[in-house]
Amino acid sequence: MIAYKFLRSGRLGPFSGFHWPDAGVWVRSGEDRACGRAGIHACRVRDLPWWLADELWEIELEGESDVYEHKIIARAGRLRSRVEAWTTACADEYAEACAWRARERAIEALGRAGHESAAVRLAASGTLKELRTMAGHLADERPDTRISLLMAQDAADCARIHAAPTAAYIAAHAARRIDGPPGYDAERDWQSSWLARRLRLDHGAA
Repeated sequence: MIAYKFLRSGRLGPFSGFHWPDAGVWVRSGEDRACGRAGIHACRVRDLPWWLADELWEIELEGESDVYEHKIIARAGRLRSRVEAWTTACADEYAEACAWRARERAIEALGRAGHESAAVRLAASGTLKELRTMAGHLADERPDTRISLLMAQDAADCARIHAAPTAAYIAAHAARRIDGPPGYDAERDWQSSWLARRLRLDHGAA
């Protein structure tokens, strides 16, 4: 099975600290405690937004795999090739896209509350700095939509400081606030689709 795996710089496991060997070398669970006794963790395209890190690798898994909500666990795996399109610049692009999505949720909140002029003002923000400033200003003016506006402000802040995972997390919860759990799921689906399209990933993987 072909899947994907995010690692820290230098092929390090984000949580285990395990140093993955060169591409093509098999790693088997139980042979090295650092790689995790429970197995080799990987993810499908749909799971990518939950595991963002410095490097993205295509990974081959061996044997039967257990599929969980946001990950796959197998007995063995080997890195195949690094996804070179996932760079710092790409992560920043993704973070900014998520920030604008959070803005759209705030605009929806304003519209539903009858604050049409405020929604127009927020929609006019053309940079992350303008978004941050306007969302904060409107949060003071429109307390009934304050949380959605502050979420948009926080997402803009995260995008500006290169914190893509947090910007994506905020955008998903901004959607949840507007449309409940289905909104959250739809936003995560949008995020995984954005990554797959931008990185030209194999939709047939995992």
